[in-house]
Amino acid sequence: MDLQSFIVQLVEKNSGEIAGRVRLQKLVYFCKALGADINTNYKLYIYGPFSQQVADTLQDCVLEDILLEENGIIREGTEFNAYMESSEILNNPLPEQSEQILNDVLELCRPLSTRDLEITATAFFIDRQQKVLFGCHDQNIVIEKVTHAKGNRFSENEINASYQRVLQKWLPLVKKYAVKQ
Repeated sequence: MDLQSFIVQLVEKNSGEIAGRVRLQKLVYFCKALGADINTNYKLYIYGPFSQQVADTLQDCVLEDILLEENGIIREGTEFNAYMESSEILNNPLPEQSEQILNDVLELCRPLSTRDLEITATAFFIDRQQKVLFGCHDQNIVIEKVTHAKGNRFSENEINASYQRVLQKWLPLVKKYAVKQ
């Protein structure tokens, strides 16, 4: 699916707004990681998983007035409804599994602060990286790598809580959507 269409539909499904770029990045990241049909790549960066494609697409949406970014809030712009009614969205709705993934991600992320999303996405990214690339299932190594990646920005308790959140809430979704671990 076209990344711009996905982001616009993500904003719409989230009551028409998202609290900032970091939150948007993490929502799209989780959707992609769980198997949503979007073409974007992520690397670990300062605030966790980051995609330059997502950043560029958001900027395009703002320049085209599809989305408005004001005071740290991303919301529907003046061209939002016209875009939603365009043939792009009408002819390319979210595939059923991508829509289910998006709904699950929004439900799990809704109660989390942006800070909690950052550390949880980082823990999830590192956990998947360790399992997929290195065949490593050692939780202590994941915690150690998250601690190293986040430096002094998060306490040991925050890091441990985020990894428990990954184990209890996110990994069941990986299994639900049969994403390769």
